[in-house]
Amino acid sequence: MIAGDAINIIAGERDGKLALCASPTCQAAFFDTSQSRNSRWCDMNTCGNLQKKARFNAHRRKNLGISRMSLKCSLSI
Repeated sequence: MIAGDAINIIAGERDGKLALCASPTCQAAFFDTSQSRNSRWCDMNTCGNLQKKARFNAHRRKNLGISRMSLKCSLSI
């Protein structure tokens, strides 16, 4: 897949840039043909979804911990 993309780039048949997946478990090379050329993941349905889900859950756990602490503090007063 990468070799085919490289041939198309050299031949001028495709416009885009070569990028590495931002997922620490993947880091595959992919050809970014998005309009802004700033895609972070090789596939949004796998790597992108997993990373966004992990970030959401971490943020949610952090906020739940803070809200529970403030609730305990207000109940003990």
